[in-house]
Amino acid sequence: MNNQNNLDLVEEYQSATQMNAIAMTDFPVIGKVIDCLKMIKVPAPQPQEGEVVIKMCASALYADELYAAQCTALGRFFGPKTVSETEPYIMGSSVSGIIVGLGKKVTNRSIGQKIISIPSQTPVHGVWAEYCCLKQERIMQKPENFSFIEAAGTKMPACVSWGAITYGNIKQDDRTLVIGASGGLGIMTVQYLKSLGAHVTGVCSGKNEKMVLAHGAEEVLDYTKNNFADLTIKNNQRYDCIFDFVGGIDVEKYGFRALKKSGKFITVTGPLRFIGEKKLSWFQLGKVFFHIAFKSISGFIYGPRYIFGEMNPSKTIYPAISYAVKHQIKIPISQKIPFEIEAVKQALNQVLNHRATGRIVIDMTIS
Repeated sequence: MNNQNNLDLVEEYQSATQMNAIAMTDFPVIGKVIDCLKMIKVPAPQPQEGEVVIKMCASALYADELYAAQCTALGRFFGPKTVSETEPYIMGSSVSGIIVGLGKKVTNRSIGQKIISIPSQTPVHGVWAEYCCLKQERIMQKPENFSFIEAAGTKMPACVSWGAITYGNIKQDDRTLVIGASGGLGIMTVQYLKSLGAHVTGVCSGKNEKMVLAHGAEEVLDYTKNNFADLTIKNNQRYDCIFDFVGGIDVEKYGFRALKKSGKFITVTGPLRFIGEKKLSWFQLGKVFFHIAFKSISGFIYGPRYIFGEMNPSKTIYPAISYAVKHQIKIPISQKIPFEIEAVKQALNQVLNHRATGRIVIDMTIS
């Protein structure tokens, strides 16, 4: 982007008093967040000390953003405390854009820099808008060979899948199984594992077989037709490492049956499938944490290992992205949608139905 374009963007921001944003103005009923969303006008943000202003170019859609908005599961810790017409809750956490303003004491950042946000275990919100402000330590330069759309879609799955793979300590020719291989996390993991020299088997529905094979899996098991544990035992080909991106007690049981005694079952979801959808009591949350702790300790003693594979994304994003750039690993983008309320609502319904393959991304450059 040339200097004139940068100046035009800065001038556009400086003249903006209001901006469009997708937000809630009332607390939602659980499961009804999408119905509460609307496009509203809010004041254009002004940077605080240490912050930069970003002209939004793209933002990926995640179910966890909706769970946080309705304060279910772990979203209860960082969901909205107040929501009203005067204090709207602006949605969105994924940032890919261009710096158009600098707060005081900002160093090593400049106008016109193309950036992405660094995900965190304490996620931000409020970026489904024309502009947003972020702390300078929460951003990094966008890889040059990634478009804004690709960068927005790839970064979070890259962080999570790379963290899980780090726990796996994968070696050349290890036999690996990816449960949920056609989803965002799964398809990134398949590509990472393939580039590391592992033998990769994907578990997904038959309709997504071609996509998973095209991204590096040697074989695909259709979960609608076969139990992967039964097939593994029948063929006497147990796995060194299984990655679980679906969750559930049954999946864990099948996984342990399919592992070598020295193997590892790595999950980023745990014993409850789609845990974020539910309003859990403190007792229920405690049961989840106890299950993870018990399985981790017993697996360490007796094998196979049970590992809850969540890492702080801020610690994994640099190696995850640099490795992805080096090996040309990107998430498939299933849809690019405009920054329009009905398009976003339709896409979010697909995300919540857990039927989206690859990633859906809002393209904020479409007029």
